[in-house]
Amino acid sequence: MRRSFGVAYAFIFLTACVIVSDSCKKKNEPEPLVIIPTVDPIPYSVVAYLITPTDKTFNPDYYRAVRSAMIDLHGWYKNQMGGAKTFLLNPVVIDTLTGLHNSSWFNRNNGDSLYNNTDAFGFYNTKYELKQLLGSKFDTVHNVYFAFVPASFPDETVPRGVAAEGLENLEGLASSYPNSWRGGVGHALGHAFGLTEVAVANKDGIMSEGFLKYPACVLKPWEKDSLNASPFFQVQ
Repeated sequence: MRRSFGVAYAFIFLTACVIVSDSCKKKNEPEPLVIIPTVDPIPYSVVAYLITPTDKTFNPDYYRAVRSAMIDLHGWYKNQMGGAKTFLLNPVVIDTLTGLHNSSWFNRNNGDSLYNNTDAFGFYNTKYELKQLLGSKFDTVHNVYFAFVPASFPDETVPRGVAAEGLENLEGLASSYPNSWRGGVGHALGHAFGLTEVAVANKDGIMSEGFLKYPACVLKPWEKDSLNASPFFQVQ
């Protein structure tokens, strides 16, 4: 009789271990992605895209990292603006697109057809790709775009309307230490809102060297004035 009780207890114990183990595993696993495309973006909102080049596969870790960064920056900007105004995000936060070119295309100077022959070719390539993908829906009057592409190219966002980040930034955002990379996204986003590089560098401004210290960085008073006058910043 004691032996049968012992077997029963052992069975219950093992079953409990399996259930607890399975429960812990499920808690640690990321939730499945459900991405509902943004058909009609909210007017005066930030529309973010993860564009996957033709020679790459969709990376859910990049997607989650970008989504988390955009939500975090939404709150950071609101805090910097005195707790009232910030930019609008669409419900999906970040949408996905399949690119028209392979990843190496983004890292080449593709000539005057892409508007520019400067060191910002990565930005202009990305902007061109986004315009081709969105067609007549591309509208920088009523939307600010942020395109993330898993392709190596020099980071350089040209004000205003569109921001672009490449592979290095995506890897940083998806790492265990994403803060300075989030600061880089916040810096590029500032350019997309029309903020320019500062004339004199400073250590704490997100539009200067301060982005490396994110979230312990700030918007300068003149930058807040500019954003306060922007239709993309609203009370929320």
